[in-house]
Amino acid sequence: MGGRTMIRVPKAASFAFALAISASSVFALIYGSLGLNGYGAFTASYLSLTVIMIAVFGSLEGFRFSILDIPVLTLIACAGISFSRNPQQVDLRELVLLGLTVSAYFAGRSLVKEDVPVLRAVCFWISLAILSVGTALTVPYLVLHGELGRPFVLGFDNATTAFSVSLGILIILLLSSEYRSPTWIRNVLVLLIAFSMAVFAASMVRFSLLAIMVCTALSALLLKQQRRFALSMLAILVASTALGLLARFDNANLYVRYAIEGARGEVSGGSATILPPSYAARRNPEATTADCESVNTRNSIAIRKQLISDAANLIPRAGLFGFGFMSFGRLGCFEGASPHNDLLQAFVEFGWMGGAAFLTLIALIPLLLLKPARPDGDLRFVFLLNAFMIMLSMAYGQIGRDLPLFLVLGLAVSVLSSNDGSASSRVRFHMLNWGTGPK
Repeated sequence: MGGRTMIRVPKAASFAFALAISASSVFALIYGSLGLNGYGAFTASYLSLTVIMIAVFGSLEGFRFSILDIPVLTLIACAGISFSRNPQQVDLRELVLLGLTVSAYFAGRSLVKEDVPVLRAVCFWISLAILSVGTALTVPYLVLHGELGRPFVLGFDNATTAFSVSLGILIILLLSSEYRSPTWIRNVLVLLIAFSMAVFAASMVRFSLLAIMVCTALSALLLKQQRRFALSMLAILVASTALGLLARFDNANLYVRYAIEGARGEVSGGSATILPPSYAARRNPEATTADCESVNTRNSIAIRKQLISDAANLIPRAGLFGFGFMSFGRLGCFEGASPHNDLLQAFVEFGWMGGAAFLTLIALIPLLLLKPARPDGDLRFVFLLNAFMIMLSMAYGQIGRDLPLFLVLGLAVSVLSSNDGSASSRVRFHMLNWGTGPK
């Protein structure tokens, strides 16, 4: 019934999908070009429009309710209960973004497996365009501005991290395709990827580059026929990263010292004699502890370590439904900060039930995709894209702003529910027809 009432236009839905998962890069390019730090109305409109386009131009034909939808519904219920039990004032903007993020999952459910080839093609061209522009913009900032820390490309110190997401998507597309174009085209793509990897490594991007390498290694394990290419790509990525770090050796040396300092829990005196990275976290005066006071607020690794420690201390006291949305920024060491990890945030703010529901979702989807992804390039793309987004959410995550993650999770559940027997044959899950009982 649903398929007859909707306008199915795969290219339009795919275009909106590609723009949604690349939203952070698009915002950096648009706002940076206009000299703005951001504009809430435009951000909300952009995200709303992409979600609506995916839902409208997707298809509900053959839609099947999946048991994998239950964790999402449970997470939504826990978030609602948590908010009602903890009525502290929350920024309306954050609530809107959370609503759009959740809506993205259901929009992703409207995408069907038959349209994944179109989705891959559109994502390729958009990711290629963003990566090319982002890399070209970053190089002058590295050459002309030699200060330590990340370059402020178009005024944003996280622009290179955003551009690196497009790099990851492009590599995933390359690894999941049965390449039939001329060899010289693939060689040009590999050269662009290698150069961009070096540029972003020199820009001190870390976690997303590591996630890209992990996805490349996963691709080598998935398909024997493409193992040689995947391993070659992995070697190129490692070498490019090393070259990028060597190109800014003093900068890389400072970050290595910060990493050692963060791992040991020390407060460095030596690195203070050098110009440190420009970013500094603000301590929360309402949650200051001895451990918090000792953290170097310019050392992102030490900051993340403290955030994890804060979450570990809060989770046992979170109860079934947590402390409420955005509560971590009041309860943790750093003012307004999230744990930078969606799973920890879900446990703290939405409680043990909400955290368990989210953990179930992000653990089962890659597991269920693993076997069918081996022979099928479309499913391999969906698997690697989900693995990539989940890894990013564990290092950069803020659950109310992780629209791309929930979008690709929705796509994965849609693909799994239409892939006959994919879930039930391995973990004895039953895919349910909407309103008609077990299949």
